[in-house]
Amino acid sequence: MLIGDLVAANRRRNPDGEALIFGDQRMNWSQLDRRVNRLANGLIGRGLRPGDRVAYILSNCTQLVEMYFAVAKAGGISVGIMPRSVGREISYIVNDVGAKIVAVGAETLSQVMEISGDLGSVERVISIGAGAGGADDYEALIAGAPETEPDIAIDPNSVFAIKYTTGTTGFPKGCMRTHIKYLTNVLVYLSKVPHFADDRALIGMPISAGLGVHMLTTHVLAGIPTIIRPKFEVEDLFEWIERERATMTFAILSLFDRFADHADLARVDLSSLRLLTGTSATGDSRPGMQRIQANSTFLGGFVNAYGSTETGGYVSYMLPGEVEEALNNPGTPDRMSSLGTEAPLFRIEAVDKDMQPVAAGEFGEMMVRGPSMTEGYWNRPEDTARAFKDGWLVTGDIIVKDEAGYIWLAGRSRDMIKTGGVNVYPAEIEAVLAEHPKVDLISVVGVSDHEWGEKVVACAVAREGCTEAEILDFCADKLAGYKKPKNVFFFDEFPTNEVGKLVKKDIAAAAQILSDAAK
Repeated sequence: MLIGDLVAANRRRNPDGEALIFGDQRMNWSQLDRRVNRLANGLIGRGLRPGDRVAYILSNCTQLVEMYFAVAKAGGISVGIMPRSVGREISYIVNDVGAKIVAVGAETLSQVMEISGDLGSVERVISIGAGAGGADDYEALIAGAPETEPDIAIDPNSVFAIKYTTGTTGFPKGCMRTHIKYLTNVLVYLSKVPHFADDRALIGMPISAGLGVHMLTTHVLAGIPTIIRPKFEVEDLFEWIERERATMTFAILSLFDRFADHADLARVDLSSLRLLTGTSATGDSRPGMQRIQANSTFLGGFVNAYGSTETGGYVSYMLPGEVEEALNNPGTPDRMSSLGTEAPLFRIEAVDKDMQPVAAGEFGEMMVRGPSMTEGYWNRPEDTARAFKDGWLVTGDIIVKDEAGYIWLAGRSRDMIKTGGVNVYPAEIEAVLAEHPKVDLISVVGVSDHEWGEKVVACAVAREGCTEAEILDFCADKLAGYKKPKNVFFFDEFPTNEVGKLVKKDIAAAAQILSDAAK
Protein backbone atom coordinates (compact mmCIF):
# COMPACT_ATOMS: atom_id res chain seq x y z
CA MET A 1 0.00 0.00 0.00
CA LEU A 2 1.69 3.18 -1.26
CA ILE A 3 0.64 6.82 -1.51
CA GLY A 4 1.59 6.94 -5.20
CA ASP A 5 -0.62 3.94 -5.98
CA LEU A 6 -3.84 5.81 -5.15
CA VAL A 7 -4.03 7.88 -8.33
CA ALA A 8 -3.03 4.93 -10.54
CA ALA A 9 -5.71 2.75 -8.94
CA ASN A 10 -8.40 5.34 -9.69
CA ARG A 11 -7.15 5.56 -13.27
CA ARG A 12 -7.59 1.81 -13.67
CA ARG A 13 -11.04 1.74 -12.08
CA ASN A 14 -12.51 4.98 -13.36
CA PRO A 15 -10.24 6.64 -15.97
CA ASP A 16 -12.81 9.23 -17.09
CA GLY A 17 -14.07 10.06 -13.60
CA GLU A 18 -13.47 13.58 -12.31
CA ALA A 19 -10.42 13.89 -10.09
CA LEU A 20 -9.69 17.61 -9.60
CA ILE A 21 -11.56 20.87 -10.21
CA PHE A 22 -9.65 24.12 -9.76
CA GLY A 23 -11.24 27.18 -11.33
CA ASP A 24 -11.69 26.38 -15.01
CA GLN A 25 -9.28 23.43 -14.79
CA ARG A 26 -10.89 19.99 -14.74
CA MET A 27 -8.88 16.78 -14.69
CA ASN A 28 -10.00 13.16 -14.74
CA TRP A 29 -8.07 10.33 -13.12
CA SER A 30 -6.39 9.32 -16.36
CA GLN A 31 -5.16 12.85 -17.03
CA LEU A 32 -3.97 13.32 -13.45
CA ASP A 33 -2.11 10.00 -13.35
CA ARG A 34 -0.35 10.69 -16.64
CA ARG A 35 0.84 14.10 -15.42
CA VAL A 36 1.91 12.63 -12.07
CA ASN A 37 3.92 9.95 -13.89
CA ARG A 38 5.55 12.52 -16.15
CA LEU A 39 6.48 14.68 -13.20
CA ALA A 40 7.83 11.71 -11.24
CA ASN A 41 9.94 10.62 -14.21
CA GLY A 42 11.06 14.21 -14.75
CA LEU A 43 12.21 14.45 -11.14
CA ILE A 44 14.06 11.15 -11.44
CA GLY A 45 15.68 12.44 -14.61
CA ARG A 46 16.85 15.51 -12.69
CA GLY A 47 18.61 13.32 -10.15
CA LEU A 48 15.95 12.52 -7.53
CA ARG A 49 16.69 9.22 -5.84
CA PRO A 50 14.71 7.21 -3.26
CA GLY A 51 14.90 8.94 0.10
CA ASP A 52 15.80 12.36 -1.33
CA ARG A 53 13.76 15.22 0.06
CA VAL A 54 11.67 17.55 -2.10
CA ALA A 55 10.35 20.73 -0.45
CA TYR A 56 7.43 22.57 -2.00
CA ILE A 57 6.18 26.02 -1.08
CA LEU A 58 2.88 26.19 -2.93
CA SER A 59 -0.55 27.67 -2.44
CA ASN A 60 -3.53 25.47 -3.24
CA CYS A 61 -3.41 24.40 -6.89
CA THR A 62 -3.47 21.26 -9.04
CA GLN A 63 0.34 21.32 -9.31
CA LEU A 64 0.64 20.90 -5.54
CA VAL A 65 -1.47 17.72 -5.81
CA GLU A 66 0.68 16.48 -8.70
CA MET A 67 3.88 17.17 -6.77
CA TYR A 68 2.64 15.34 -3.67
CA PHE A 69 1.85 12.13 -5.56
CA ALA A 70 4.77 12.37 -7.99
CA VAL A 71 7.38 12.60 -5.24
CA ALA A 72 5.79 9.56 -3.60
CA LYS A 73 5.87 7.60 -6.87
CA ALA A 74 9.53 8.51 -7.35
CA GLY A 75 10.40 7.21 -3.89
CA GLY A 76 11.23 10.66 -2.59
CA ILE A 77 10.11 12.38 0.59
CA SER A 78 7.74 15.37 0.40
CA VAL A 79 8.27 18.35 2.69
CA GLY A 80 5.37 20.79 2.49
CA ILE A 81 6.10 24.34 3.63
CA MET A 82 3.32 26.83 4.25
CA PRO A 83 3.39 29.45 1.46
CA ARG A 84 3.06 32.26 4.01
CA SER A 85 6.44 31.33 5.50
CA VAL A 86 9.19 33.95 5.41
CA GLY A 87 12.79 33.48 4.28
CA ARG A 88 14.32 32.48 7.62
CA GLU A 89 11.58 29.88 8.19
CA ILE A 90 11.99 28.45 4.70
CA SER A 91 15.78 28.25 4.92
CA TYR A 92 15.64 26.55 8.33
CA ILE A 93 13.32 23.75 7.16
CA VAL A 94 15.04 23.28 3.78
CA ASN A 95 18.47 23.04 5.43
CA ASP A 96 17.30 20.94 8.35
CA VAL A 97 15.79 18.32 6.06
CA GLY A 98 18.55 18.61 3.45
CA ALA A 99 16.15 19.13 0.55
CA LYS A 100 17.61 18.35 -2.87
CA ILE A 101 14.82 20.02 -4.86
CA VAL A 102 12.55 22.94 -4.03
CA ALA A 103 9.33 23.65 -5.95
CA VAL A 104 7.83 27.13 -5.69
CA GLY A 105 4.94 29.14 -7.08
CA ALA A 106 5.07 32.61 -8.56
CA GLU A 107 4.26 34.16 -5.17
CA THR A 108 7.34 32.70 -3.45
CA LEU A 109 9.85 32.35 -6.29
CA SER A 110 11.63 35.68 -5.73
CA GLN A 111 11.87 35.06 -1.99
CA VAL A 112 13.43 31.64 -2.50
CA MET A 113 15.86 32.95 -5.12
CA GLU A 114 16.94 35.70 -2.70
CA ILE A 115 17.91 33.14 -0.06
CA SER A 116 19.20 30.51 -2.52
CA GLY A 117 22.75 31.10 -1.34
CA ASP A 118 21.73 29.91 2.12
CA LEU A 119 20.17 26.66 0.84
CA GLY A 120 23.26 24.51 0.77
CA SER A 121 21.62 21.17 -0.07
CA VAL A 122 19.40 22.41 -2.91
CA GLU A 123 20.48 21.37 -6.39
CA ARG A 124 17.40 22.50 -8.33
CA VAL A 125 14.56 24.98 -7.98
CA ILE A 126 11.40 24.21 -9.96
CA SER A 127 9.16 27.15 -10.77
CA ILE A 128 5.40 26.95 -11.34
CA GLY A 129 3.77 29.80 -13.18
CA ALA A 130 6.80 32.08 -13.42
CA GLY A 131 10.29 31.84 -14.85
CA ALA A 132 13.56 33.00 -13.34
CA GLY A 133 17.23 32.52 -13.92
CA GLY A 134 18.40 29.23 -12.48
CA ALA A 135 14.91 27.75 -11.99
CA ASP A 136 13.51 24.84 -14.00
CA ASP A 137 10.10 25.36 -15.60
CA TYR A 138 7.48 22.99 -14.18
CA GLU A 139 5.52 22.43 -17.40
CA ALA A 140 8.70 21.91 -19.43
CA LEU A 141 9.80 19.28 -16.90
CA ILE A 142 6.51 17.42 -17.37
CA ALA A 143 6.44 17.79 -21.15
CA GLY A 144 9.90 16.28 -21.54
CA ALA A 145 9.29 13.12 -19.49
CA PRO A 146 7.52 9.81 -20.30
CA GLU A 147 4.08 9.05 -18.87
CA THR A 148 4.89 5.45 -17.96
CA GLU A 149 4.73 4.32 -14.35
CA PRO A 150 8.12 4.97 -12.70
CA ASP A 151 10.13 1.79 -12.28
CA ILE A 152 10.99 2.32 -8.62
CA ALA A 153 10.78 -0.29 -5.85
CA ILE A 154 9.38 1.36 -2.74
CA ASP A 155 9.07 -0.15 0.73
CA PRO A 156 5.61 0.60 2.22
CA ASN A 157 7.36 1.15 5.56
CA SER A 158 9.62 3.85 4.15
CA VAL A 159 9.12 7.55 4.87
CA PHE A 160 7.24 9.40 2.14
CA ALA A 161 6.70 12.78 3.87
CA ILE A 162 8.09 14.95 6.63
CA LYS A 163 5.62 17.37 8.17
CA TYR A 164 7.17 20.15 10.22
CA THR A 165 5.50 21.28 13.39
CA THR A 166 6.84 24.14 15.48
CA GLY A 167 8.75 22.86 18.49
CA THR A 168 8.66 24.03 22.06
CA THR A 169 12.35 24.88 21.89
CA GLY A 170 11.65 27.46 19.22
CA PHE A 171 12.93 25.24 16.39
CA PRO A 172 10.56 23.36 14.07
CA LYS A 173 10.67 19.57 14.18
CA GLY A 174 9.91 17.28 11.26
CA CYS A 175 7.52 14.38 11.87
CA MET A 176 8.34 11.44 9.60
CA ARG A 177 5.39 9.68 7.93
CA THR A 178 5.49 6.28 6.27
CA HIS A 179 3.24 5.12 3.45
CA ILE A 180 1.64 2.30 5.42
CA LYS A 181 1.06 4.23 8.64
CA TYR A 182 -0.42 7.29 6.98
CA LEU A 183 -2.77 5.27 4.79
CA THR A 184 -3.85 3.26 7.83
CA ASN A 185 -5.02 6.48 9.50
CA VAL A 186 -6.89 7.50 6.35
CA LEU A 187 -8.60 4.09 6.25
CA VAL A 188 -9.64 4.50 9.89
CA TYR A 189 -11.12 7.88 8.97
CA LEU A 190 -13.10 6.29 6.13
CA SER A 191 -14.34 3.56 8.48
CA LYS A 192 -15.73 6.26 10.78
CA VAL A 193 -16.85 8.71 8.08
CA PRO A 194 -17.76 6.71 4.94
CA HIS A 195 -17.42 8.38 1.54
CA PHE A 196 -19.61 7.36 -1.39
CA ALA A 197 -19.22 7.30 -5.16
CA ASP A 198 -21.40 10.39 -5.66
CA ASP A 199 -19.58 12.51 -3.06
CA ARG A 200 -17.80 15.69 -4.16
CA ALA A 201 -15.36 17.18 -1.65
CA LEU A 202 -14.31 20.82 -1.40
CA ILE A 203 -10.97 21.98 0.04
CA GLY A 204 -10.49 25.60 1.10
CA MET A 205 -7.91 24.98 3.84
CA PRO A 206 -4.21 25.01 2.84
CA ILE A 207 -3.20 21.63 1.40
CA SER A 208 0.39 22.23 2.56
CA ALA A 209 -0.86 22.02 6.15
CA GLY A 210 -1.46 18.68 7.86
CA LEU A 211 -5.25 18.86 7.81
CA GLY A 212 -5.44 19.81 4.15
CA VAL A 213 -3.18 17.05 2.83
CA HIS A 214 -4.87 14.48 5.07
CA MET A 215 -8.27 15.24 3.58
CA LEU A 216 -6.88 15.33 0.04
CA THR A 217 -5.41 11.85 0.57
CA THR A 218 -8.75 10.69 1.94
CA HIS A 219 -10.64 11.93 -1.11
CA VAL A 220 -8.20 10.28 -3.51
CA LEU A 221 -8.28 6.98 -1.64
CA ALA A 222 -12.09 7.13 -1.76
CA GLY A 223 -11.93 7.87 -5.50
CA ILE A 224 -14.08 11.00 -5.36
CA PRO A 225 -13.43 14.39 -7.02
CA THR A 226 -11.85 17.23 -5.07
CA ILE A 227 -12.83 20.84 -5.69
CA ILE A 228 -9.83 22.97 -4.75
CA ARG A 229 -10.14 26.62 -3.81
CA PRO A 230 -7.17 28.96 -3.27
CA LYS A 231 -8.08 29.73 0.34
CA PHE A 232 -10.88 29.77 2.90
CA GLU A 233 -13.11 32.66 1.84
CA VAL A 234 -16.76 32.18 2.76
CA GLU A 235 -18.34 33.87 -0.28
CA ASP A 236 -16.10 31.89 -2.61
CA LEU A 237 -16.85 28.62 -0.82
CA PHE A 238 -20.59 29.29 -0.91
CA GLU A 239 -20.35 29.92 -4.65
CA TRP A 240 -18.44 26.70 -5.34
CA ILE A 241 -20.60 24.56 -3.06
CA GLU A 242 -23.58 25.64 -5.14
CA ARG A 243 -21.81 25.50 -8.50
CA GLU A 244 -20.27 22.04 -8.07
CA ARG A 245 -22.88 20.58 -5.71
CA ALA A 246 -20.22 19.76 -3.12
CA THR A 247 -21.34 17.15 -0.60
CA MET A 248 -18.64 17.73 2.01
CA THR A 249 -16.03 20.18 3.19
CA PHE A 250 -13.91 20.61 6.30
CA ALA A 251 -12.11 23.18 8.43
CA ILE A 252 -11.36 23.94 12.04
CA LEU A 253 -14.70 24.38 13.78
CA SER A 254 -14.10 28.07 14.46
CA LEU A 255 -13.90 28.72 10.71
CA PHE A 256 -17.40 27.33 10.32
CA ASP A 257 -18.44 30.25 12.52
CA ARG A 258 -17.57 32.39 9.48
CA PHE A 259 -20.21 30.42 7.58
CA ALA A 260 -22.63 31.00 10.42
CA ASP A 261 -21.94 34.74 10.69
CA HIS A 262 -22.01 35.50 6.97
CA ALA A 263 -24.82 37.76 5.72
CA ASP A 264 -25.61 35.37 2.85
CA LEU A 265 -26.04 32.27 5.01
CA ALA A 266 -29.83 32.36 4.89
CA ARG A 267 -29.84 32.71 1.08
CA VAL A 268 -27.14 30.24 0.01
CA ASP A 269 -28.18 26.80 -1.22
CA LEU A 270 -26.53 24.22 1.05
CA SER A 271 -28.78 21.35 0.03
CA SER A 272 -25.94 19.36 -1.55
CA LEU A 273 -23.87 19.28 1.68
CA ARG A 274 -24.19 16.11 3.72
CA LEU A 275 -21.10 16.56 5.93
CA LEU A 276 -19.23 19.44 7.53
CA THR A 277 -16.14 18.00 9.20
CA GLY A 278 -14.43 20.17 11.76
CA THR A 279 -11.54 19.77 14.13
CA SER A 280 -11.30 21.51 17.44
CA ALA A 281 -9.69 20.89 20.78
CA THR A 282 -11.42 23.64 22.73
CA GLY A 283 -14.32 26.02 22.54
CA ASP A 284 -18.08 25.80 22.15
CA SER A 285 -19.09 25.15 18.55
CA ARG A 286 -22.80 24.91 19.34
CA PRO A 287 -23.86 28.48 18.36
CA GLY A 288 -22.21 28.29 14.94
CA MET A 289 -23.64 24.85 14.20
CA GLN A 290 -27.11 25.97 15.21
CA ARG A 291 -26.96 29.01 12.94
CA ILE A 292 -25.90 26.80 10.01
CA GLN A 293 -28.76 24.44 10.79
CA ALA A 294 -31.12 27.43 10.66
CA ASN A 295 -30.56 27.54 6.89
CA SER A 296 -33.55 25.47 5.75
CA THR A 297 -31.61 24.00 2.82
CA PHE A 298 -28.94 22.45 5.05
CA LEU A 299 -29.93 18.86 5.81
CA GLY A 300 -26.45 17.52 6.53
CA GLY A 301 -24.56 16.70 9.70
CA PHE A 302 -21.38 17.59 11.54
CA VAL A 303 -18.28 15.58 12.40
CA ASN A 304 -15.74 16.72 14.99
CA ALA A 305 -12.38 14.94 14.80
CA TYR A 306 -9.14 15.42 16.71
CA GLY A 307 -5.54 14.53 15.92
CA SER A 308 -2.03 15.94 15.64
CA THR A 309 1.00 15.87 13.40
CA GLU A 310 2.61 13.31 15.70
CA THR A 311 -0.40 10.96 15.61
CA GLY A 312 -0.40 10.94 11.80
CA GLY A 313 -4.04 12.05 11.60
CA TYR A 314 -7.26 11.81 13.55
CA VAL A 315 -7.44 9.66 16.68
CA SER A 316 -10.85 10.59 18.13
CA TYR A 317 -14.29 11.42 16.71
CA MET A 318 -17.72 12.89 17.37
CA LEU A 319 -19.98 11.60 14.58
CA PRO A 320 -23.14 13.31 13.24
CA GLY A 321 -25.53 11.41 15.50
CA GLU A 322 -23.45 12.21 18.57
CA VAL A 323 -23.15 15.86 17.59
CA GLU A 324 -26.90 16.14 17.01
CA GLU A 325 -27.63 14.54 20.38
CA ALA A 326 -25.20 16.89 22.12
CA LEU A 327 -26.63 19.92 20.32
CA ASN A 328 -30.13 19.12 21.51
CA ASN A 329 -29.30 17.79 24.97
CA PRO A 330 -26.44 19.64 26.65
CA GLY A 331 -24.96 17.57 29.44
CA THR A 332 -22.58 18.16 32.30
CA PRO A 333 -19.87 18.21 31.16
CA ASP A 334 -21.01 19.25 27.72
CA ARG A 335 -19.96 16.76 25.04
CA MET A 336 -20.00 19.51 22.41
CA SER A 337 -16.70 20.72 23.87
CA SER A 338 -15.17 17.24 23.94
CA LEU A 339 -12.74 15.52 21.58
CA GLY A 340 -15.22 12.67 21.18
CA THR A 341 -14.10 9.09 21.78
CA GLU A 342 -11.02 7.23 20.62
CA ALA A 343 -10.97 5.87 17.06
CA PRO A 344 -10.69 2.17 16.17
CA LEU A 345 -7.12 0.84 16.53
CA PHE A 346 -6.19 3.73 18.85
CA ARG A 347 -5.95 4.11 22.60
CA ILE A 348 -6.10 7.41 24.44
CA GLU A 349 -5.36 7.35 28.16
CA ALA A 350 -5.12 9.90 30.95
CA VAL A 351 -2.20 8.98 33.20
CA ASP A 352 -0.57 10.22 36.37
CA LYS A 353 3.07 11.14 36.93
CA ASP A 354 3.94 7.43 37.20
CA MET A 355 2.35 6.76 33.79
CA GLN A 356 -0.56 4.87 35.38
CA PRO A 357 -4.16 5.43 34.20
CA VAL A 358 -6.23 7.71 36.40
CA ALA A 359 -9.86 7.11 37.27
CA ALA A 360 -12.66 8.35 35.02
CA GLY A 361 -13.31 12.03 35.63
CA GLU A 362 -9.83 12.76 36.95
CA PHE A 363 -7.18 14.93 35.28
CA GLY A 364 -4.24 13.16 33.66
CA GLU A 365 -1.63 13.57 30.97
CA MET A 366 -2.84 12.51 27.54
CA MET A 367 -1.10 9.43 26.09
CA VAL A 368 -1.92 8.15 22.61
CA ARG A 369 -1.07 4.84 20.98
CA GLY A 370 -1.99 3.56 17.54
CA PRO A 371 -0.82 2.37 14.11
CA SER A 372 -0.18 5.77 12.51
CA MET A 373 2.20 7.45 14.94
CA THR A 374 5.10 9.34 13.41
CA GLU A 375 8.32 7.40 12.97
CA GLY A 376 9.90 10.13 15.05
CA TYR A 377 11.39 13.58 14.54
CA TRP A 378 13.81 14.00 11.65
CA ASN A 379 17.41 14.06 12.93
CA ARG A 380 16.21 14.54 16.52
CA PRO A 381 16.60 11.23 18.38
CA GLU A 382 16.58 12.87 21.81
CA ASP A 383 13.31 14.70 21.11
CA THR A 384 11.86 11.46 19.74
CA ALA A 385 12.87 9.57 22.88
CA ARG A 386 11.20 12.21 25.07
CA ALA A 387 7.99 12.16 23.04
CA PHE A 388 7.57 8.37 22.86
CA LYS A 389 7.62 5.95 25.77
CA ASP A 390 7.07 2.23 25.14
CA GLY A 391 5.12 2.96 21.99
CA TRP A 392 2.99 5.71 23.56
CA LEU A 393 3.03 9.33 22.42
CA VAL A 394 3.51 11.56 25.47
CA THR A 395 1.49 14.60 24.41
CA GLY A 396 2.09 16.87 27.38
CA ASP A 397 -1.60 17.79 27.26
CA ILE A 398 -3.94 17.39 30.22
CA ILE A 399 -7.26 15.63 29.64
CA VAL A 400 -10.30 14.29 31.45
CA LYS A 401 -11.94 11.09 30.23
CA ASP A 402 -15.42 10.07 31.42
CA GLU A 403 -16.81 6.57 31.94
CA ALA A 404 -18.30 6.54 28.41
CA GLY A 405 -14.88 7.31 26.91
CA TYR A 406 -15.50 10.96 25.95
CA ILE A 407 -12.40 13.10 26.25
CA TRP A 408 -12.00 16.75 27.21
CA LEU A 409 -8.79 18.72 26.79
CA ALA A 410 -8.21 20.56 30.05
CA GLY A 411 -4.95 22.30 29.26
CA ARG A 412 -1.77 22.21 27.22
CA SER A 413 1.30 21.80 29.33
CA ARG A 414 3.40 22.62 26.29
CA ASP A 415 1.49 25.87 25.68
CA MET A 416 0.59 25.13 22.07
CA ILE A 417 -1.61 27.71 20.37
CA LYS A 418 -3.98 26.41 17.68
CA THR A 419 -4.84 29.36 15.48
CA GLY A 420 -6.78 29.01 12.23
CA GLY A 421 -6.11 25.26 12.12
CA VAL A 422 -2.33 25.61 12.43
CA ASN A 423 -0.31 24.64 15.50
CA VAL A 424 1.91 27.44 16.81
CA TYR A 425 4.22 27.23 19.80
CA PRO A 426 5.23 30.38 21.67
CA ALA A 427 8.95 29.66 21.97
CA GLU A 428 9.73 30.37 18.32
CA ILE A 429 7.88 33.71 18.42
CA GLU A 430 9.44 34.62 21.77
CA ALA A 431 12.91 34.01 20.33
CA VAL A 432 12.20 36.58 17.60
CA LEU A 433 10.61 39.23 19.84
CA ALA A 434 13.37 38.87 22.44
CA GLU A 435 15.71 40.37 19.84
CA HIS A 436 13.84 43.70 20.02
CA PRO A 437 16.13 46.22 21.74
CA LYS A 438 13.34 47.68 23.90
CA VAL A 439 11.93 44.35 25.10
CA ASP A 440 13.19 43.11 28.48
CA LEU A 441 10.87 40.13 28.93
CA ILE A 442 8.47 38.51 26.49
CA SER A 443 5.83 35.84 26.88
CA VAL A 444 3.63 34.71 23.97
CA VAL A 445 0.30 33.09 24.77
CA GLY A 446 -2.93 32.14 23.07
CA VAL A 447 -6.28 33.69 23.98
CA SER A 448 -9.69 32.55 22.83
CA ASP A 449 -10.92 34.22 19.67
CA HIS A 450 -14.22 33.92 17.82
CA GLU A 451 -12.66 33.96 14.35
CA TRP A 452 -9.50 31.89 14.79
CA GLY A 453 -10.32 29.64 17.73
CA GLU A 454 -7.26 31.04 19.43
CA LYS A 455 -5.15 34.05 18.53
CA VAL A 456 -1.50 34.73 19.24
CA VAL A 457 -0.78 37.64 21.58
CA ALA A 458 2.52 38.92 22.95
CA CYS A 459 2.91 40.02 26.54
CA ALA A 460 5.92 42.26 27.10
CA VAL A 461 7.85 43.95 29.85
CA ALA A 462 9.41 46.72 27.81
CA ARG A 463 11.30 49.97 28.13
CA GLU A 464 9.55 53.31 28.17
CA GLY A 465 8.24 54.45 24.81
CA CYS A 466 7.94 50.98 23.28
CA THR A 467 4.66 50.66 21.37
CA GLU A 468 2.52 47.83 20.06
CA ALA A 469 3.04 48.97 16.48
CA GLU A 470 6.81 48.98 16.97
CA ILE A 471 6.84 45.36 18.14
CA LEU A 472 4.46 44.18 15.42
CA ASP A 473 6.51 45.93 12.75
CA PHE A 474 9.67 44.31 14.14
CA CYS A 475 8.42 40.80 13.41
CA ALA A 476 6.81 41.66 10.04
CA ASP A 477 9.49 39.97 7.94
CA LYS A 478 10.64 37.49 10.58
CA LEU A 479 7.51 35.41 11.11
CA ALA A 480 4.77 33.95 8.92
CA GLY A 481 1.46 35.78 9.18
CA TYR A 482 -0.23 33.10 11.27
CA LYS A 483 2.58 33.29 13.86
CA LYS A 484 2.57 37.07 14.21
CA PRO A 485 0.90 38.37 17.38
CA LYS A 486 -2.49 39.95 16.83
CA ASN A 487 -2.02 42.15 19.91
CA VAL A 488 0.73 43.24 22.29
CA PHE A 489 -0.06 43.78 25.96
CA PHE A 490 2.41 45.56 28.22
CA PHE A 491 3.09 44.53 31.81
CA ASP A 492 5.09 46.26 34.55
CA GLU A 493 6.24 42.82 35.66
CA PHE A 494 5.31 39.20 35.06
CA PRO A 495 3.97 36.87 37.73
CA THR A 496 6.61 34.42 38.96
CA ASN A 497 6.70 31.44 41.29
CA GLU A 498 8.85 31.00 44.37
CA VAL A 499 11.96 30.18 42.36
CA GLY A 500 11.51 33.10 39.99
CA LYS A 501 10.11 31.26 36.99
CA LEU A 502 7.37 32.91 34.96
CA VAL A 503 3.91 31.53 35.64
CA LYS A 504 2.64 31.34 32.08
CA LYS A 505 -0.91 30.34 32.95
CA ASP A 506 -1.27 33.54 35.01
CA ILE A 507 0.13 35.60 32.15
CA ALA A 508 -2.32 33.94 29.76
CA ALA A 509 -5.23 34.59 32.12
CA ALA A 510 -4.30 38.28 32.35
CA ALA A 511 -3.93 38.47 28.56
CA GLN A 512 -7.39 36.97 28.12
CA ILE A 513 -8.87 39.67 30.36
CA LEU A 514 -7.06 42.40 28.43
CA SER A 515 -8.13 40.90 25.12
CA ASP A 516 -11.77 40.71 26.19
CA ALA A 517 -11.67 44.31 27.44
CA ALA A 518 -10.26 45.50 24.11
CA LYS A 519 -13.18 44.10 22.08
